[in-house]
Amino acid sequence: MVGVTPSEEQAFTEFVDAHADRLLRFARLLVSDAAEAEDLLQTALMRLTRHWSRQLGSPEAYVRATLVNLAKDRGRRSHLVPVPVQADPDLPTAGPDHAEAIAARAHLDQLLAVLPPRQRVTVVLRVVDGLSEAETAAVMQCSPGTVKSNLARGLDKVRIALESSLASAEETTR
Repeated sequence: MVGVTPSEEQAFTEFVDAHADRLLRFARLLVSDAAEAEDLLQTALMRLTRHWSRQLGSPEAYVRATLVNLAKDRGRRSHLVPVPVQADPDLPTAGPDHAEAIAARAHLDQLLAVLPPRQRVTVVLRVVDGLSEAETAAVMQCSPGTVKSNLARGLDKVRIALESSLASAEETTR
């Protein structure tokens, strides 16, 4: 980082070491492609470096808000650059994941994939991260009513997708 003291650089490195895994999981929930999630996190961290010397109150909140904005921007531009993505089951996963955790993650990815970007962000912030309507509205820069309608519509789509996948699983076991 240019123009920062060694202690600021050390503090930034410690922040990244302490929070990168959690922030990457958050980014991964916002977008369906693991590589794109990594790119979003890298971009968000680069933006954080510009403000690091100001001693932000909560750098993690700044990065999370930046990730949400980047995911929303990506959703607006998704028609410009099609990105066909299929999860590669042969790729190793980070950490000591077990088969059930991997299957649950793949199922969550499938359920979230049916949602448009704003509904996906809303569902992730409200359901997965447990933010309140007001906090979600602040992060998404919209009204609480928009959060409510996005959440309701998103959960309806997830519910339909879940019912469909359960019906398929029952057909398979017969």
